[in-house]
Amino acid sequence: MRPDARTWLLILVVVAFLGLLLFYPIAYVFKSALWESTGPTLHYVTNVLVQGNYRDGLVNALLLAAVTTVFSSLLGVPLAYLGAKTDFPGKRAFAAAILVPMILPPFVGAIGIRQVLGPQGVLNAALAGLGLIDPAKAVDWLMLSPLAGVVILQALHLYPILYLNVVAGMANVDPSLEDAARSVGAGPWRVFRRVTFPLILPAYFAGAILVFIWALTDLGTPLMLNYRKLIAVQIFQRVGEPTSSPDANALVVVMLVMVVLLYLGARALFGREVFGQMAVATRAATPSRLGRGGTLVAWLLFGGVTLLALVPHVSVILYSLKTEWQATVLPAALTLEHHRAALTDPRTLGSIYNSVLYSLGAVAVTLLLAVWIAYVLVRKKFAGRGLLDAAVMLPLALPGIVLAFGYLNSFANWGDRLVEAGLWRQNYLYPQANPVLLLVVAYAVRRLPFMVRAAVAGFQQTSRTLEEAALSVGAGPLRTLRKITVPLIAANLAAGAILVFSLSMLEVSDSLILAQSDEFNPITRTIYRIYSGEYSITGEAVASALGVWAMVFLAVTLIGASALMGKRLGALFRA
Repeated sequence: MRPDARTWLLILVVVAFLGLLLFYPIAYVFKSALWESTGPTLHYVTNVLVQGNYRDGLVNALLLAAVTTVFSSLLGVPLAYLGAKTDFPGKRAFAAAILVPMILPPFVGAIGIRQVLGPQGVLNAALAGLGLIDPAKAVDWLMLSPLAGVVILQALHLYPILYLNVVAGMANVDPSLEDAARSVGAGPWRVFRRVTFPLILPAYFAGAILVFIWALTDLGTPLMLNYRKLIAVQIFQRVGEPTSSPDANALVVVMLVMVVLLYLGARALFGREVFGQMAVATRAATPSRLGRGGTLVAWLLFGGVTLLALVPHVSVILYSLKTEWQATVLPAALTLEHHRAALTDPRTLGSIYNSVLYSLGAVAVTLLLAVWIAYVLVRKKFAGRGLLDAAVMLPLALPGIVLAFGYLNSFANWGDRLVEAGLWRQNYLYPQANPVLLLVVAYAVRRLPFMVRAAVAGFQQTSRTLEEAALSVGAGPLRTLRKITVPLIAANLAAGAILVFSLSMLEVSDSLILAQSDEFNPITRTIYRIYSGEYSITGEAVASALGVWAMVFLAVTLIGASALMGKRLGALFRA
């Protein structure tokens, strides 16, 4: 069905929205960094590249992303192979447990990992109890390699992304190709290395590039672990400078260009040989039933990785309940006092209210846009449909800190003009004055791909016949969409809305950069400020208590979304 004039108008509105709120802020940052009164210049970019601390920040960020991707692969790929190619008792339960690490933002898990690896932490207490170290000479494991703590948290949080992508890739591999390799004597490892992995390389690459970019541009985790020698943290440290600071914009440009070049370079390397035409399965693969030994190995792998991933979660929960916890494996006693302090202080309650308000606003914006975008992508045929789809999915690959910094700088002058014209009482586009509008929009743009994918799945599973019947009796496209289609895909939209809401509630980069006044703090900025000792209710235990409630909240929302979408929920976390 080709779009009519009204649909073309809606397409133009969507394009205008993306252009204004996605591409314009990025273009503004580029202009500020690469242009001066005399014309284009590379002076500011060169200036930040020749400074040793910024150069170190770039190198460290690349190293962090590469090591995190390797560790995530070592955790995710073997589990994906077992999940896709074998069958054993408890497989479904273990597959569900794989998603558990995603319910705790790693920047909150940083509190837990410090308690485990710090000088008075759990690891040293356990080693001392075994007589392996002298308690008086306890090692601060995080200080030995601060980068290692960030890698551990990121890898334990991100390996499910690789798992989901690789499982999906293996499901599309034609088992006859693997059977042919085994028939000529190839062993399991050789079949995987020479046949299976080359065929799933596009799926692996899709997950790996998401993990790499996420680790490269993560702000919250290194901040909480007080590791400052990364480009994302260096950008954050310059937020307080004048918005016209070309050096700050130059850092953002360097980060974004680096992400783009790395993506294109990896695509050129890994996407040169296309196996997709041979890889699509002509019949369903039959998972091999594991014997007792194989089942034990599968249990150990799934259970070991899941338990390892749960260490930050359990540590944060215990830390939020502790009275005293130094140089012991477990807290000396438990109390709810930290939870009471976290949930009764006006500043924390205000930040929870703010986050709910901003997140609901983001849900409303994404819901309205996603229905129309999914409708034209699935129901209409027009030139540029693939380009529109790619533009909508771009925020998944776009570093949050880049978009947040673009919003910080690009719209302030617009708000000033509206105030001067008497249309606004204050500048709602200037974060220092009132960041509410920018936060809602930033949350919405960052989470729009999840809502669009949920809506697209709904449209694809809904027959057109009911829509065509309504149109045949005189109902217009808008009424048909509102009365027929939307009710039919309500479960998908609800699942997408739950994900948008929960992920917006726990957004870090936008919250830390755009909220610059306690009055407008989202919950993540309040956790950071409590943890940093900037509030009277100072302390890591109170920050942990807020983190526990955030973890519970996200767990409940993911369970709700899973109940609505079933197995399709995992597709939202795949590239």
